[in-house]
Amino acid sequence: MECWGNDRIGQSSPPGGSFASVSAGSLHTCGVSTGGSVECWGYDSDGRITPPGGSFASVSAGESHACGVKTDGSVECWGLDRTGQATPPIGTFASVSAGGRFTCGVKTDGSVECWGFNDDGQAAPPGGSFSTISAGFVHACGVRTDGSVECWGDDKVGQATPPGGSFSSVSAGGSHTCGVKTDGSVECWGLDEHGRATPPGGSFASVSVGNRHTCGVRTDGFVECWGYNRERQAAPP
Repeated sequence: MECWGNDRIGQSSPPGGSFASVSAGSLHTCGVSTGGSVECWGYDSDGRITPPGGSFASVSAGESHACGVKTDGSVECWGLDRTGQATPPIGTFASVSAGGRFTCGVKTDGSVECWGFNDDGQAAPPGGSFSTISAGFVHACGVRTDGSVECWGDDKVGQATPPGGSFSSVSAGGSHTCGVKTDGSVECWGLDEHGRATPPGGSFASVSVGNRHTCGVRTDGFVECWGYNRERQAAPP
């Protein structure tokens, strides 16, 4: 595990051990170890870096909370819960994404369910079947089973107005969104200050959008980032 960028409260200082996946939130980070347990580090206000025990398949760190899908398909959340963002519904989920003050998950039947703050409609997903979902700060986007992207919530700078085309994954941030197309290219939309929505060319396997920057894993395994870089968050090792 390696992290970079702001580390004033330890959010970029991961513990030792072997991890299967990792998710960076606002001031904290969480990862699923290869043994299935979740470990978090960074700011611990409201218990956001104190995950429950048990075996997890995936984890997602949001603004001030985190959620994970357990191996039995249930979702468990921890951290700040003032708007219900850490109180998941009952059901079986394939994936979950923690956002600003809300959370969304894809259920095993392909439908999306969201919970928490809903002032801009970010917790009111459309119907239909999705393969993947990403909750941003005040908006969310998902890839439908036909490869198209649909977004909902705040759209003041076009972050919830996706382009056409076929996508394999999508990642929603603060005011921009990026997705990996089925041909491996990355396309972004929304606010482009500091070049956060201007991806490089080439083929990518995955992409992750932060607040003012974006990073992607290229198909050759190298990481490339773009956007705001004052804290070296866009300068991977």
